[in-house]
Amino acid sequence: MSRKIKELRGLIYSKYDSEADMAKAMGWPRQRLSKITNGVKEPDVNELNAIAEPLGVSVGEIAQIFLRSKSPNEQQNSAELFSERRCSSWAAKEIV
Repeated sequence: MSRKIKELRGLIYSKYDSEADMAKAMGWPRQRLSKITNGVKEPDVNELNAIAEPLGVSVGEIAQIFLRSKSPNEQQNSAELFSERRCSSWAAKEIV
């Protein structure tokens, strides 16, 4: 099991009895969270926000879990993409 999966699951189990309980609290199907915690899917910026909130941690902390497993170039590219999407997300919220 990869380090990022262990770290994410550790956060989840520190607050919830199971991943299914967290998914339910988030309003997600269990399978959606399971794909992320099993390393099948990497979360997008909206999913990072959704995961961070019920765990009581910052989006940056959750993003770092996924960035640490990447090479420096992949980290930079992901961080830039995350920043762009985050800014777009905030701009969209301000327009509405």
